[in-house]
Amino acid sequence: MFLKIVLLIALVYILYRAFGGKIELPKAKSKESKEIDQNTLVECCKCSVYITRKEATKRGDKFYCEDCA
Repeated sequence: MFLKIVLLIALVYILYRAFGGKIELPKAKSKESKEIDQNTLVECCKCSVYITRKEATKRGDKFYCEDCA
């Protein structure tokens, strides 16, 4: 049983080294990337004014400014 565990660990290590140690786990979005997403400009579907996402009202997949909402 112990030998199987050692062989499994060795196999995992060999595979890790074969890929150059470049296996990365997905990372959660950082606070900075969320701020960038909120400050992205979007166009109002009704009056074509550009506003930031945090100022826009979203209905479905369309954005509206506060005057057109």
